[in-house]
Amino acid sequence: MSAMVETLPAQWTVRFQSAAERLSGGAVQVKKQLAGPTEADLNLILFTSGKYDLRVISQPDRAGAVSLATKMKELGAVAGCNGGYFTPEFQPLGLEISNGARAGAFQRSSLLGGVFVVRNGRPTLMWKDEYSDLKGTTQLFQAGPRLVDAGQPVAGLEATKRRVRTFILTDQAGSWAIGTCKSVTLRELSDLLATRAVIPEIAVKRALNFDGGSSTGLWWRTEDGQEHSEREFSRVRNFLVVMPRTSGPRRSS
Repeated sequence: MSAMVETLPAQWTVRFQSAAERLSGGAVQVKKQLAGPTEADLNLILFTSGKYDLRVISQPDRAGAVSLATKMKELGAVAGCNGGYFTPEFQPLGLEISNGARAGAFQRSSLLGGVFVVRNGRPTLMWKDEYSDLKGTTQLFQAGPRLVDAGQPVAGLEATKRRVRTFILTDQAGSWAIGTCKSVTLRELSDLLATRAVIPEIAVKRALNFDGGSSTGLWWRTEDGQEHSEREFSRVRNFLVVMPRTSGPRRSS
């Protein structure tokens, strides 16, 4: 019986939730205070991919790298967060494609369990074994580990180190969220993102961990033009950016 209890996901509840702030184009931002194995603060940007262009913004030169807030203002973004891992030499860990420009090389390590891809205008969150290098890919970076798969927490995640985390999630039907969580283990993050009562706004099917700790940053602009951010404490190699749609509607996934 004790072994069965140990495999059950931890119980998470929402202690407090802020009023949703509207962003341009229909996205919303909401904060939630959670209670569970620890107390955690969840900050979500929820959006429908068909209304936005999602872009990977690369910073290939550490000396010229700027903050998330600076880059988001420069681009006129709706929202954005830090992206994938990078080496001490400021090179992407794994493959990176930013507006069609490639850097790094695809890796199939256990750390980089997932791939954020925009192909022919359609954003997709896929696992590394599903990826193939096809034409039409304009945006991509690898990250990990996987957090939620088929709506269920991923087993075997690290369960002792609580950190600030950045992540992306989707229902695989066009609804997405980027966000941060302070401060949880990877196992705790997996459990809470898969808890329907925590995020009733989206039926979460997949979620992927991004670079975290001092790299974690989140930025958003409300419908009335006010800018808000959770500032990262180090320069990062790339960002994932939610941009106003610049062309006609595309099929989303």
